[in-house]
Amino acid sequence: MTWLLLLSFLFLGASSLFAEEAVKKIGAWERTQNIEKRGWVNFATSAGEAVNAFKTEKKDHPKAWPATYVPRLFSNLAIRISSSIYDIGVLPWYAGMINDSTPLTRRFDLPDYVWDKE
Repeated sequence: MTWLLLLSFLFLGASSLFAEEAVKKIGAWERTQNIEKRGWVNFATSAGEAVNAFKTEKKDHPKAWPATYVPRLFSNLAIRISSSIYDIGVLPWYAGMINDSTPLTRRFDLPDYVWDKE
């Protein structure tokens, strides 16, 4: 009886070996297009950082937000525009060779797009 149980555990994972591919692989051309699109969208909507910086500073610093709003706005705009330029001009050239296509905004704890939540 024990042998039957062990044998069933042995063949339990065999069916998953014959399954179709579960994860869709994205080709280099499609990945490049997605990166370019993200860059142009971020560049076009970067003015939305004025609203995001206002909400964030008002929530994080209820009394000092008038003093911290301008530096936060400047840094968020600089990061968002730099990330979009990076996505448009630099990242697509080697996106096919690497698997890491994360934008610069994630490295600075900003969402990928202006309308995403932090």
